[in-house]
Amino acid sequence: MTALSDNRGVAWIRSLCFHVVSTLTTCAFVLLYPFILAPRRVVWSILSAWVAIQVFWLRWVAGIGYRVEGVENLPDGPCILASRHESMWETMVLPMRLGNPAVFLKEEILRYPIAGPVARKLGYIGVNRDGDLAAAKRSFDLAKEAVAEGRSVLIFPSGTRDPAYRTRVQTGVAVLYRQLGVPCVPIVLNSGDFWVRHSWLRLPGTIEVELRPAIPAGLRTREFMERLEAALTMPGDQPSTSAAMPSVASPSSLGISDKSERE
Repeated sequence: MTALSDNRGVAWIRSLCFHVVSTLTTCAFVLLYPFILAPRRVVWSILSAWVAIQVFWLRWVAGIGYRVEGVENLPDGPCILASRHESMWETMVLPMRLGNPAVFLKEEILRYPIAGPVARKLGYIGVNRDGDLAAAKRSFDLAKEAVAEGRSVLIFPSGTRDPAYRTRVQTGVAVLYRQLGVPCVPIVLNSGDFWVRHSWLRLPGTIEVELRPAIPAGLRTREFMERLEAALTMPGDQPSTSAAMPSVASPSSLGISDKSERE
C-alpha cells in the first residue's frame, strides 16, 4: 500500500485546487452553524454532508480515493473501534463510514470556536493528556454512556500521528477495554501515504482501510494489549520508539485490578 507515482508539479496544482474548493465548501457550511441548536441527528446529517463533499473533492480534484474491507468483522452490537492514526483523513471519514461512533479526541478540540461545539453536540469525548485522573474517569464514564446507548466508540490507540508511534498502544486503551466489556475491532489504513504529515500536498492514490477480526471482550490486559498491537502492525512498520509517550491512564492508576493477571 504505497502512494501512486505522479508528477510533483501536477500534484502541487491538484493539491492547491483541492484546498481552494475545500475551504470554500467549509465557508458555505459555516452558514449552517445556527443548526447547532438542532437535535443531534440534524447536526450529524449536516456534518456527514460536509464530509461527503470533502471526500468528493479529494477523489476528483486531488485524486485520492479510498476502499474499505473487512466490514463483516464488525460485531452486531457496540464495540471499540481502535484505528491507526496517520492523518486527519480518518478523523473525518471513519465516523461517517462506521455509523457515528463516539470519537475520542484531544480535549482542547472541544474548546475550538466551531469544531468544539459540534464535537460536544455529537457526544465526542475529550482526552486529557496531562495525566489528570479525574478527567480520565470522566472520559471513561462518557464512553460507558455511549455504549449503553448502543453506540460504538472510536479511539486512536497511539494518541498521535507521529510515524514513530503508529504501532504503540497506550495503556488507557486497556482501561477502556476492561471498563466497557465489549469487543475491540482493530483498523489499519495507509492514509499517511497520501495525506502526508506536516505537508499541504495531497498525493493521488487509494487509501486502503481494513477492519481486522474483532478481539473478543474479557481477555487479560496483557493479552489484549499484545493482540491489539499486533493487529495494528503493517508490513514495513518500524518498532515503536522507546521514547516516553504520555498515556491517558493505566488500570492501576484508576484503581482497576485485573485478577486474571495474577492467576
